[in-house]
Amino acid sequence: MRRLGTWLGAPVVMAAAAYGFYWYQVKSNIDDMVAQLSPFASVQYGAIHAHPNGTVGVNSLTISPHQVHAPVSIDQVRVRVGSPLYLLFGGDEPPEELFINLGGVEQSLDSALFHDMQKQMSQVLEQSPLYVSPTALGCGSVRQFDINSLRMMGYRDLRMDIDLHYRGDEEARSILFDARVDVDKMGDTRLKMAFSADPAQLKNPMMATGTARLEQFEVDYQDRGYNKRVTAMCAREAEMRPSDFPSYHQALFERWLAANAIEMPGELLDAYKQVQQEGMSLSLALHPIGGFGSAELMMLQDPTYLIEKLNPILSINDTPVELAGIQWNELLQQVGQAGSGTRVAREGLAGAAQERSAASDEHAAVVEPSSAAMTDEKLKAADSPLAAVASSRRSVPVKKRYRVTPLDELGQYLGKPVRIFTYFGNDVEGRLMSVDAKGIRVMQRMEQGMAEYPLDRARIQQAEVYR
Repeated sequence: MRRLGTWLGAPVVMAAAAYGFYWYQVKSNIDDMVAQLSPFASVQYGAIHAHPNGTVGVNSLTISPHQVHAPVSIDQVRVRVGSPLYLLFGGDEPPEELFINLGGVEQSLDSALFHDMQKQMSQVLEQSPLYVSPTALGCGSVRQFDINSLRMMGYRDLRMDIDLHYRGDEEARSILFDARVDVDKMGDTRLKMAFSADPAQLKNPMMATGTARLEQFEVDYQDRGYNKRVTAMCAREAEMRPSDFPSYHQALFERWLAANAIEMPGELLDAYKQVQQEGMSLSLALHPIGGFGSAELMMLQDPTYLIEKLNPILSINDTPVELAGIQWNELLQQVGQAGSGTRVAREGLAGAAQERSAASDEHAAVVEPSSAAMTDEKLKAADSPLAAVASSRRSVPVKKRYRVTPLDELGQYLGKPVRIFTYFGNDVEGRLMSVDAKGIRVMQRMEQGMAEYPLDRARIQQAEVYR
C-alpha cells in the first residue's frame, strides 16, 4: 500500500515540479522585460498567469512612461504561443502562431499624453486661427474633431479590449495577421492582413518589408456610440435638435464642395452621409492584383493606378459603394487644393439666423395655424435644412455663441472674444482691445505669447462677437 502511494505520488510531485519550473521561467521572462523597459517606463503588475496549455500573462498591469505622467492600466494580459515548450526553449525563432489579448486597456483623456497631443493640434490651428474642418461644418464653436471635442462628447477616458493574432507558414511562405480593437462606447474594429513572405525573415525587419507583398487587406468597423455623441454635441453647440443636425451639416458640406469646385461623385457623397449615421457599419477589402509591395509604393503620385491595383471593395451599412469610373486624380487634386470651411460655416450660421427670423415673422402672421394653408414657398422653405434648423432653434434657450455684429457696435464689446473676417482672407480671432474710427485692435494668443493685430475698418468684411 505504501509502495502504491509512492507510485501515485511520484507523478504528482514531478508534475508540480515541472509546473513550478514553468511558472518560474515565466516570471523570470516577465521580470526581464520589466528590467528592459525600466529606462523608459515604470512597470507594475499583480498576479502571474501561467496555464499548462502555454497561455501566460499578468493581471493588473500598469505602465507609467518616464517624463510623462500618462499611466496606462491593463486589467489582464494574455499571451499564447501554442506550447509551453516554446516559452522555455523557443530561442530567437519566431513562433508559428501567436495570440495576444489585452483586456481592459484604459487611458485617461486628462493624462499628459492626450494633453500633449491636443497641444500639438492647437499649435497647428494657430497657423490659421479661423480654420474650420469641412467635417465639423455646422458644429458651432467646434472647428475640428480632436481631444477637446472628445471631452465635449462626454468621454473621460478611453477603455478598450485588444486581440492580436499572428500565424506564419514557412512552407506556404505566408504570414497572416488579425487584430480586433473594441473601444468602449465608441466603435469596434476588425483588421485582417495576409502577406506572401518568409516568416523566418521577421528576424530582419528590413529584409521582410523589402520582399513581403500584401495579398489581402480587410477592415470592418461598427459604430458603438461615437456618431450619436458627435451629433448630440454638434446639435448642442449649434442650438438645434439632434435630429436636425445631420441634414444641416450635409447641406453645409455640399456648399463647401461647390464653393471649392469639387466634383464629388454622387456615390461618394452618399457614402459620406451614410458613415455619419448612428450604428453605421463599414467594410473595406483590398485584393491587390498580383500582390502589393515596395515597387508599387513608388507609384504614389498616380492615385488611379494605385486604386486599380489595390482592387478595393467598399460597403457601408451592408450596401456596396460603386467605385469604378471615378476620376481619382482629378478628385484628389481638387480636394487637396480646397480651402477651409470657415466662410461656409459663417454663411451657414448667418443663413440660419435669417431663416429663423423669417420663420418667426411667418409664425406671428398666422392667426389660426390649425386652419392656415401652407403656400408653395413655405413648403420649399420647410424642406430646406437651414429652415429646419431655424424651426428647431425656436424652442431652445439662447446660448452664448459668436454672433454677427455691426462694426459701429463693436465699441460696446471691448474685452470680448471676437472673430474678424477681412476681404483679403487675413482672418483673426482673439480678444477685442480697442475700437476707433480708423479700425480695431485684436489681442491673439500665440505659441510664443500674445500678439496684438491692428485691422483697418475698410478691410473688415464681417465681425462676430461671442455674446
